[in-house]
Amino acid sequence: MTATSPEPDQGLPLSSRQEWCWEWDRCYPEPYPKAVSLDCSTTLRMRGPLDVGALREALAEVALRHDALRLRLLDSGTPVEQVVRPRQALRPEPFPLELMDVGDALRRRNLHEILVDLTTRPFEVTDRLSRATLLRLAADDHILLTSFHHLVFDEPSHQVHLRDLAHFYNRRVSAPGTGDIRPSLSYEDFVRTENTRRARLDTATRLAGWADRLRAHGSGNLLPGRTAGFLPLQHQYDSVRLDLSAEESRRLLRAARGERVSLYALLAAALARTLGGFYGRRRLILSTPSHGRVRPETRSAVGLFSNMIQIPVDLGQHSSSGLFRQVDSVLREAAAVVDLPFGRLAEAVLGREGDAAFYRHALAHAELRLYGVTGWIVDRRDHDIPLHGLRTGLVPYQQDFSQLKYATPQSSLAAAATLSVGLTMEAGRLTGALRYETTYHGRRTAEILADDFRGRLTDLARVGARRRGRPAEGSPPDRRGTR
Repeated sequence: MTATSPEPDQGLPLSSRQEWCWEWDRCYPEPYPKAVSLDCSTTLRMRGPLDVGALREALAEVALRHDALRLRLLDSGTPVEQVVRPRQALRPEPFPLELMDVGDALRRRNLHEILVDLTTRPFEVTDRLSRATLLRLAADDHILLTSFHHLVFDEPSHQVHLRDLAHFYNRRVSAPGTGDIRPSLSYEDFVRTENTRRARLDTATRLAGWADRLRAHGSGNLLPGRTAGFLPLQHQYDSVRLDLSAEESRRLLRAARGERVSLYALLAAALARTLGGFYGRRRLILSTPSHGRVRPETRSAVGLFSNMIQIPVDLGQHSSSGLFRQVDSVLREAAAVVDLPFGRLAEAVLGREGDAAFYRHALAHAELRLYGVTGWIVDRRDHDIPLHGLRTGLVPYQQDFSQLKYATPQSSLAAAATLSVGLTMEAGRLTGALRYETTYHGRRTAEILADDFRGRLTDLARVGARRRGRPAEGSPPDRRGTR
């Protein structure tokens, strides 16, 4: 695809993936800190002689290359539309780069607090959906903070953006005028292709079929909690740790290979068994974010391609192997419908109550995220960012979501009822937690579910050991949670 330049204020609809993000944004009545910030930020520390002018010009070049970074929303009501800022609009002036000297501020506040404040500033969405700030800690010590609204950026975009930024910076300071990188996919053209008449008809047909399947698996039939009546719009969350040893983690990988399924499918089947036994359900829906970059040309583009996908699971299989294969197959089916607009799908399944928006997991009973091994989620911690003459590294930070508040009871209830399990492969072992809303589910329920889930994984690890001819004591019991 080639980049296009629309006339000023020519409306462009949201993409199917942006529509998911917009629904999520509408779940909250006010911007951060009263609601979650839909901000995707990278904090890159650079030690050494930084050429600020070259950095400014490199940021402008990246914005010229990726039209998603030139998007802004039109203030025209419903439906929401956007427009691409023309390339020539950036030519006379460098890409906006705010400079901040924080040397004195570090004597009063720590760096993490400063970064959280900067990354959680609301965007003026009708002006820009991206910004850059250069923090000067010392003459040879800087942090480049690049922030993007989720409407135009996803996790894989970080890697693309940093790679392109390094390319253009290095070209200016080390070898001016040499080489170039392949032109990027136009996000504008990506959106327009999705909105052709033929594409819309195809989407409508597939959406109706997937909506029927989700309804049959109990979408909208929330996991029961301990609350009755009104649920507070402001939530409180807690978690129960889920950690496996390095040996257990290796055995789980062997068990997945032995079953010829992904590790994610193995974990999803175990989690579904846990929830099904505890809540007495034979059908459940899990969800996970998918990177959604199914076309080769999207893998070198900045933009929002990810989407929430739903994994409907039938627990009626008589064997564990049958369940593993079913979940693995459904994962592939779910990946094939990653382009279905989440809001329209949720409305087809659940109906819409007034002007309420749909929480991002409204169609599922639980979320399962797996980092570091499957490709569903991109982990950017270890990416190399070679900037000429500089020592670089990413600076971690965490936002505070303790004041999370929803706009409507519909969004609040869907968020509170959805359990979330996140696991990461770190140093060869699976670590993570089961996260829950304390008012709705309660600590005891979370502990029972976490203990049962971990026990099932331990049993599967024993199977992995037996496949390698290792002795294992006893046979895997049939674990069933009791309420």
